[in-house]
Amino acid sequence: MFPTSAKPATKPGRLVLNRYVPGLLTWVSNKMSSGASRVYRERFDLGVTDWRVLAYLGVEPTGTNAAICQLIGLDKAAVSRSVAILKKGGLVRSRPVAGRTVELTITAKGCRVYDRVLRLALTREETMLTGFDAAERELLIQFLHRVLVNVTAMNAVDVTETNR
Repeated sequence: MFPTSAKPATKPGRLVLNRYVPGLLTWVSNKMSSGASRVYRERFDLGVTDWRVLAYLGVEPTGTNAAICQLIGLDKAAVSRSVAILKKGGLVRSRPVAGRTVELTITAKGCRVYDRVLRLALTREETMLTGFDAAERELLIQFLHRVLVNVTAMNAVDVTETNR
């Protein structure tokens, strides 16, 4: 862990790891995902991506691979692999709807697994937010939504323009 008392960089363009927001978000995400992956695999035989797909279908009545990819930001191959695993386990079913589009729905067994994993996921979230009061939690959520909106613009930054 990086010390939180480190001073900001004094030289322009110098990276200070404990103040670099993309790095901090990545580290938080990676640590959360690896912990979730371990416990979800041990307890439910699901990977993190499998849980994310199941969670989407636990909230939305139907979905497609493309809709899941768009919302969660996962690549098509990862979602396809998870859908295949969930279908094989009887947690999700699919049916063709138009052309190559396949509609996904959660099964009754999938709902039961979703409910069990959800309880653990919410407990993990509560643990992560220990020490935050209700107002701070709301602010954090608002800030994260704002960051999420800005990611599209960030990803459109032309690398060649910044290196001139």
